[in-house]
Amino acid sequence: MNRALALLLVTLFAVFVASMARAEGHVTVVDNPAVLAALDAKGFAFADLFEVDGEDGLKTLYDEAPAYHAIVETVASDVAALRADMKAGGRPLYEVTDGNVGRIMDMRWLKTDAARFRLVGVVNRLDRRDFAVLQGDRNCGEVRFIYRLAYSFRKNGKLLASRLPFNFNAVYNAAPDADGGCVGVAGRWTPQLDETVDAGWLTGGPLEKAGLTFKQLELNAQVVRFPSGQETEFGGQAAYLMRIFGVDGADTSEKLLENTPDTVRLSQDAALKARLAAYVGANLPGVDEGVYEIPDEFLARKIISWSTFGSARQANHPFTQLFQPKEFAPLDYSTLKLVRTPEALVERLDNGACQGCHQAGSTAGFHFIGLDDKTTSPLNRIEVGISPHLHAEIPRRQAWLAATAEGKQPNRFRPLSFAPPATWTDTAVDYAPAEMAMPCLMPEDADRFGASWQCGGGTVCTPLATASGVRTKLAQCLLPKNSEKMFSGHPCLTGSIASNAAQPFNDRYSKSGQFAAFAPDVSRTAYTCRPPKIGVPGGIAYRGCDDKDRSFAAFKAGKPMPNEICGLVGGKKFDICVATNNFDQCLGGAVNRGNRPACSADHFCREDYMCQSLPPDTPGIGKVKGVGFCSPTYFIFQMRIDNHATPWGSPVRATVGAGFGAVEEE
Repeated sequence: MNRALALLLVTLFAVFVASMARAEGHVTVVDNPAVLAALDAKGFAFADLFEVDGEDGLKTLYDEAPAYHAIVETVASDVAALRADMKAGGRPLYEVTDGNVGRIMDMRWLKTDAARFRLVGVVNRLDRRDFAVLQGDRNCGEVRFIYRLAYSFRKNGKLLASRLPFNFNAVYNAAPDADGGCVGVAGRWTPQLDETVDAGWLTGGPLEKAGLTFKQLELNAQVVRFPSGQETEFGGQAAYLMRIFGVDGADTSEKLLENTPDTVRLSQDAALKARLAAYVGANLPGVDEGVYEIPDEFLARKIISWSTFGSARQANHPFTQLFQPKEFAPLDYSTLKLVRTPEALVERLDNGACQGCHQAGSTAGFHFIGLDDKTTSPLNRIEVGISPHLHAEIPRRQAWLAATAEGKQPNRFRPLSFAPPATWTDTAVDYAPAEMAMPCLMPEDADRFGASWQCGGGTVCTPLATASGVRTKLAQCLLPKNSEKMFSGHPCLTGSIASNAAQPFNDRYSKSGQFAAFAPDVSRTAYTCRPPKIGVPGGIAYRGCDDKDRSFAAFKAGKPMPNEICGLVGGKKFDICVATNNFDQCLGGAVNRGNRPACSADHFCREDYMCQSLPPDTPGIGKVKGVGFCSPTYFIFQMRIDNHATPWGSPVRATVGAGFGAVEEE
């Protein structure tokens, strides 16, 4: 066979494989950076929401779009109020700091032409039609455009670029078919064999503007971070602001957060709280199914969610703060799918609130982070751009779309946000076993729920943290004690959180015991337990990389992915790098190799960790294509608001040991 013919056959095979991949089913997520950049240029840029040319960045948008200006000022007011509250509680905050103290969002990022909100994802939420029906709307659910704050500027002749953990979600209602149904709308999200999911296909089909009507703009943004050098037991903390804005030309409005109670107002008004309890009792089947709309009179306009250990924090359990389970004891649970007890009902309501959903099964308070483009430093890139929750949600949404496209009634049930993926039919849900380090329910908690799941892979459900005032334990599927299969990154500490209901930023975590990795010193054969003070919540088992680890010898084609990989860790040089406030110029010489948990698009990191990419020049990287390593979330610069290089200058240097320490290999 000559070379030209061989090349032709390879090309034809690649086209065939690509076509088969495109035809696998309904598109639920668009995250390809090149496709998104093309959409951004085709009228779907963030600035287009405000009918302004946003090519010049956010200063232009702030100066020329009254609605965006008003949103920034509202956020600035929220941040200022939180700052004052924390200062009064003994936790001062700084935009730029030279100490081991709290850091706060620098609002100048929202007003500089060095930054813009970049389109990082399009999410098909036609399944939200279930909620539209409750409100009497005829639309076919929603389409969501996720924008993330990103900067790019030159300083001293070098291009500096990164993203920040600050997201806007532009929500659009999808118009129904001419007959009022959604069969055609759902079908347009399925590419045919000869179609590619590119900007042209999207704008000419499911994203055709005539079929979309703007609904609202949702904000989820990290606004405060405490470094691990200050939070030595938690391993760091962060706070996230959540809001919804209406935008109508030059005007904005503050909208209510779905199914999220205003705990302060309700706790001060017994009659209002009683009406909310009555609503829950009258709508029990809907709450059990996960499709319900709490009336406006009970809802909050803004909330702050908290991490680390976000799924356990009392502040992220608003109904737990308001109700004792005994208040729902008289209700009949006998016919429900999920909720079997009053305790389970309160947990179900907590999980349906904004802070509950975004701190359970999430990645640093987000479900959609988005993939990096080529401007991001190779040492600041993520391998997986979605959360475990969204990964588990995709099969459910695809099953919903398939049923709707066929004119059938879809399964409307929504599982808990930290549940694993499942096989979906019209009436049943069959959960897959939870993977290593994924959430699970302890037996006493699982008994309160129906249709639960089990830990797989020889793991056992192990509690990592309890929180005062919260009934459900934070537990993960972990190796049994003294297992010979220990790996780097496995949790090794358990503890408890003393909740401060009035000041969640003053919650305190205490270690109560060590259950793994008992080696006294770091070695290349035995596992030691690295402490949270270096920025690793829950502690991590750790051993150094040997020569086989560095060459990825354990990674073999066709074999299961090993649990650990020789990734990147920090150390003293890394701390010095952070202290420069100019990480892009020094990262290359400031990292070491060290073992971490392996991760991929199908195998996720545990709570408070995320899947980071190996640099493309890593020796032997061809063996581990598509595999990353789990880093503590705030070890990745793009997931923290502080210590970035700035276009306006940063005269103050952060100190060494400012909460970015890690294992340094000997």
